[in-house]
Amino acid sequence: MATAKIGRPRSEKSREAIIGAAQALLNEKGGAGLTIEAIARRAGVGKPTIYRWWPTLADLVLEALLRQADETIAVPPRGSLRETLRPFLRQSMKAIADGGGAHLRFLMARAQMDEGFRQRFRDTFAARRRAVLKSVLLRAAERGEIGPGQNLDMLLDLVFGAMWYRLLIGHAAIDEPFADALTETIVGLVQPGEFRGQYI
Repeated sequence: MATAKIGRPRSEKSREAIIGAAQALLNEKGGAGLTIEAIARRAGVGKPTIYRWWPTLADLVLEALLRQADETIAVPPRGSLRETLRPFLRQSMKAIADGGGAHLRFLMARAQMDEGFRQRFRDTFAARRRAVLKSVLLRAAERGEIGPGQNLDMLLDLVFGAMWYRLLIGHAAIDEPFADALTETIVGLVQPGEFRGQYI
């Protein structure tokens, strides 16, 4: 009689160990200290195991970042534009501060050197985050909070552009006050009489 296996399959445990090792090393040493060899040692696997699932180091980091974003950045199911946009941006800023920023900077650097990866990054992470935020704007438009003349894709660029600029340049904080100010800026653009933001 066969004995039932308990726990996750070995391959799944290895995959989780690899992603965890990549996240830990990136947070500890940044992109300069991240290599397939270092990840393999930390995860206790061989390099062929890593390449079985990810064609490049950047693709491994991309999966880790996608998982983090899906787990930590949610959209409230209902509420006004301000009531949904503010927590979404606060969660986004917190994810960046909790380690996601190191991941993003590493991936952006790799995307400038590898056109194939740049497209994969754009078609997965960037497209997915834009779709989530666009759903917030579309619901606001359905409620009449955003007029039909507004360019929603431009609003997306304004939000993510502000976040990426601070992330890459580092001239100002990416934190809760920034999330709140960015929320008020967007609300003010689509509802001019509602603007209550402050420049920070």
